[in-house]
Amino acid sequence: MGIRHTFIQNLKYYRKQAGLTQEKLAEKIEMSTAYIGDMEARERFPSAETIDKIAEALNIRPSVLFDEFGSPDNIKDSFKKIYTKTLQQELKEKLDQAVEEVCKQI
Repeated sequence: MGIRHTFIQNLKYYRKQAGLTQEKLAEKIEMSTAYIGDMEARERFPSAETIDKIAEALNIRPSVLFDEFGSPDNIKDSFKKIYTKTLQQELKEKLDQAVEEVCKQI
């Protein structure tokens, strides 16, 4: 998962946690609603100054917007990335063992 993806997921999560629409957040940081929409759609990435304004409007530290485990969606994405191969390997091994057992009985 890249830093932009992490930022966007966290932005959406913390904006909603703060009870803010894109329009309300835009008002708080003195930007257009379209700009917030473009950020959340991955079409634009904010400057450092804008990130500071967003964090202040959301009452969080700017670094929280880049935390891989900052939102439930990011946690889920990270979990998938880390454990999917392990789980697939375990399932494959169990399936192979089960097939082997059945073949022995034939």
